[in-house]
Amino acid sequence: MNGILNILKPTGMTSHDVVSRIRKILNIKKVGHAGTLDPNVAGVMVVCVGKGTKLSDYLMNGDKEYICELILGQSTDTQDSYGTVINKTEYVNADREDLIRVLEEFQGKQLQTPPMYSAVKLNGKKLYEYARQNIYVEKPGRPIEIKELKLLKFDGTRALMKVKCSKGTYMRTLCSDIGESLGTFGHMGVLVRTEAKGLRIENSVTLEELEYLFKSNRLKECLLPLDEVYPLEKIAVDEKYYSRLTAGNEVYATTPDLICKEFYIYCKGYLIGIGEKTGENKVKIDKLLI
Repeated sequence: MNGILNILKPTGMTSHDVVSRIRKILNIKKVGHAGTLDPNVAGVMVVCVGKGTKLSDYLMNGDKEYICELILGQSTDTQDSYGTVINKTEYVNADREDLIRVLEEFQGKQLQTPPMYSAVKLNGKKLYEYARQNIYVEKPGRPIEIKELKLLKFDGTRALMKVKCSKGTYMRTLCSDIGESLGTFGHMGVLVRTEAKGLRIENSVTLEELEYLFKSNRLKECLLPLDEVYPLEKIAVDEKYYSRLTAGNEVYATTPDLICKEFYIYCKGYLIGIGEKTGENKVKIDKLLI
């Protein structure tokens, strides 16, 4: 039972809750996620099963896509609608053209200051721990990239946006910063993750569907192969090198057409790990998948 699940996470559950539920459904301990979602956020959650857990670090680095609601005229201490309102105005002096102009300014590479109520660590302590103790700390900006920021709907105070971004981008902070750039206040309303690492929400399964498929012996309908979710070039190594290869030693392999830094290594007819070149026609395992 090894692979990747595209789970439709519901609101009201933590990422840990989802992983725990899947462990019980599949009766397997080796389950982990490749990127958290806040309890109040729904959408695509990439879950690794069995030896798929060894790919979690690789999968976390992928881009994300969201449908995000921006609410103008108010700001909260958590930058979303679950927090306490700390600033408010009765009149929002911004029209559709103003918002489109500001959204264009936020596209591209930039530094984003993470929210105080977040799990980002500073000096070994999570930011929300400082916030709960009412301790102010200077938060360093983190590099992110907004690859697409498209306005879908706007009624004067509420906007619906489609956002494609890099790992580590906080939608809450983006909404707050957009409000500030418009000369008002802003915070995030509804948020749904529609894509992560190429896995789309329309192809996701709920926890209830996962349980049904598992009990019906149809798990393969939703448990995706590792090399399908994280595609790489593939090479085959002679089975006589199996012991040396799995022990972490370099071995000979014909790799004339390899152009990627990483690639899948197959031996004895099955996938054994992610490899790297160590010299001409020499490879070794970088991440063992067995």
